[in-house]
Parts: sequence; structure tokens; C-alpha cells
Amino acid sequence: MHQSRDELAFAAAHSVNAVRKLHCYDRKGAFEHADRLGQALEVNMTKWFEPTGDSYFSHINRQSIEAVTREAKADQAALAVKAAGKKLEAVGIAERMVVDSGWLPEPVRISVRTADTERDDAGFNEDAPRPVAAE
Repeated sequence: MHQSRDELAFAAAHSVNAVRKLHCYDRKGAFEHADRLGQALEVNMTKWFEPTGDSYFSHINRQSIEAVTREAKADQAALAVKAAGKKLEAVGIAERMVVDSGWLPEPVRISVRTADTERDDAGFNEDAPRPVAAE
């Protein structure tokens, strides 16, 4: 039983591609699929990714660093980043302020399931006839 579960996990992992590429607007269904899978598996991305200077902040511009600290903490934190003399200093400030806040960059967030996104199984009849493929 353990081996078949591992094989299923392997197959599922290879069927999901939620990589968000720049200027790629035709893959919305893939992202929604990945979000639903993450919700069903109750994946907590804060256990797998933490925004640090090396992993995130050094790869975005100063205005984005300021926006991140404002979103994760508050306007006061964003002012500290804005006051930084150099980008490297802004990266260090942001890293210290965002650590252990639970904030994640948008590409690694899993959408929160709402009543609108949950499947309605109330009218589902398991005994109802299903379409059968032609042979």
C-alpha cells in the first residue's frame, strides 16, 4: 500500500505545473488546478519557503521591497525600507521585518478556499447513470 501511495504522489506531482512565467496569460486553469490541489492537501507553504534576502528580496526592486514590507507589517516598516540608503540595506531591513510573519510572495501562495470556490456536492447522486465511452 505504501508503494502505491508513493507512485500516486509521483504521478500527481508530474501532472501539475503551476510555474508562473512572465507574460504567460493562457494558463489560468493550471494555476487554479494547483491551488485546488494545494487546498485539498492542506499545503502550508510557510513550511517550505521563507522570503529572505537571498531567496527573494535581492531579486526585486526597491519599490517592490517597500510594498512587501507594507503588506507584511505596516506603513511604518515600509518607511524604514524607503529610508534605506542602498538596496542592500533595504534588503536587510525587509528580511528582518518579514521574518516569521507568515508573508509569502504571490507566486508561492495557495489561494484560500471560499464558499464560492468549494464544490457543491449537495445534488450529487452516486447511483445516477454516467456517460460511457463508445467502444
